[in-house]
Amino acid sequence: MKKIIIYSTVLLIALTVSCSKDFTKINTNPASFTSAAPEAVLTGAFVNTINKFESNNVVYLWEYSHLIDPVGRYIGGDDGGGATWTLFYANVLGSTRQLKKLYQGNPAYTNRMAITDIWECYVYTYLVGCYGPIPYDNAGKTDNTDVEYNDENSIYTSLLTRLKADAAAINTSGDKFSPDVIYNGDMTKWIKFANTLRLRIALTVQNNLPDVAATNIRELMGNESTLISSDADDPKLSYGTATGSQSPYNVMLVQGTSYQGTATPVMSDYVFTYFRSYHDPRLDTYFNKAATPFNIQDTLTSKNDNLHYIVIYPIPHLGQPKSPALLSQWGLQNPPFAGSTVPVNFSTLPAALTAATRPFYMMTYAEVCFMKAEAAQRGYGGSQTADQYYYAGINANFAFWGLTPAQAAAYQAQDGIKWGTTGKGFNYDLGFINTSIPADNLTKIWIQEWINFFDDEAFEAWVLQRRTRNLVLPPHTNPGSVNVLTTYSNLNDRWAYPIKNEVQNNPIGYANGIKLLGGTGDYVFTPLKIEPQYTPTDWTKAHAFIDISFVQKWYGNNIEDLTAAGIKYTVLSTY
Repeated sequence: MKKIIIYSTVLLIALTVSCSKDFTKINTNPASFTSAAPEAVLTGAFVNTINKFESNNVVYLWEYSHLIDPVGRYIGGDDGGGATWTLFYANVLGSTRQLKKLYQGNPAYTNRMAITDIWECYVYTYLVGCYGPIPYDNAGKTDNTDVEYNDENSIYTSLLTRLKADAAAINTSGDKFSPDVIYNGDMTKWIKFANTLRLRIALTVQNNLPDVAATNIRELMGNESTLISSDADDPKLSYGTATGSQSPYNVMLVQGTSYQGTATPVMSDYVFTYFRSYHDPRLDTYFNKAATPFNIQDTLTSKNDNLHYIVIYPIPHLGQPKSPALLSQWGLQNPPFAGSTVPVNFSTLPAALTAATRPFYMMTYAEVCFMKAEAAQRGYGGSQTADQYYYAGINANFAFWGLTPAQAAAYQAQDGIKWGTTGKGFNYDLGFINTSIPADNLTKIWIQEWINFFDDEAFEAWVLQRRTRNLVLPPHTNPGSVNVLTTYSNLNDRWAYPIKNEVQNNPIGYANGIKLLGGTGDYVFTPLKIEPQYTPTDWTKAHAFIDISFVQKWYGNNIEDLTAAGIKYTVLSTY
């Protein structure tokens, strides 16, 4: 209860001290207060940041991740109103800047100022990953001049430098940070978070800052003890049961008081195809079985005769397609699962993930293993081999979700999952994407890292896809007016800048941001610098064909297998 009271109070304090009715430009006016305890202000910053991350996942980023499908669209700009931009610049970063003005350089606050800066770096990583060029060096100016933007490369370079300095500045025997809702005052864990966030950023910028990335990755891989080394080190924010302290997932999806779309996010049919292709036991852990199982038509044999039986029977899980619409160029009719309804026929999120008290995980040990696997595979060192890190990541993810070592071992033994092997996967339900996994081991690492990003790290799933172009993602065939294309939409490269805040209030700075993007305009399909060059797929020219083999033979090849599993079926005909 004590933690809950702190949350409610601090949220009020943070909102009070970090806003001003005299603002003329959201990203140029810092919070202003003459005295405040760093603990109270930082707790408000932590809670407001993570609350926004959760709400953005539900409304925007789960759709991007292709793990969870809220049956929405690829909305490309924080609804145009700039809620994320406003909250982070005016509230969170405004508060941390003011804390630095009050306490920076005071030796009694060294650790707390390092934590303040770590959090700023964490927030800026999110902002630059969403928008590209953003106000950075000049964010917080108090005069009335327009605020120019920094380009992505200078921001990422600065963040890496700051995080290294922050980790070095923390003295585990120095000033304490209490109450600490992230790490309970454990300074060693804050050092690990700073260094691991630095490793994440360094891996992200390998395309645009190869030398900077290499220097940071090698240094961190040579000092692995300074990185997150178990789930006990995971940075997370826990929630409470009292009003105002509950997880936004619970508020939005269970209470249904502020959700902007369909109130029942379900499993994506894209990740479902991967689950089915490789007998992944996480299917039953990540998602509930469908409330009303979908009936499929299948052709099975019998152990008792030579006949083929065309049968109908229910399957326990089903993923939601991006859209049931079919492009006319494909020449198809009757898309698969078109008769399904949300949430009746699709697999939903377990109650544990939307519970009021369920923590938000900013990073997990499994992700760290996959990051180290990539670093080792690219030749950046490490105390273990790339495949050892890779298997450790799978083991950590399985353990995190309560699965057994035996289940992890059986999963890892399959072709495509096993290091250096090729796996044959199913086709996506419209046929034009296949989930086969090549022998390439970087591909294996990234696929497992992507699956590990369920459910909190949807932003990281978006970053991973943009920087690697590893997955061939299905198009959204009902994009709506918010996207450039009218018949289908690929995954957004970025968010558009908030019109109300920047176009109107910071026009010169906004124009500078457009220039740094390449001068082509404020478009959601303008690639950011973290991305390699790529050619977007023209889905109107794709060879589409209906293929539901990934849900067939669910219980086996014979009708006797259905009986043994207790499944009722209907025989339509035999031949």
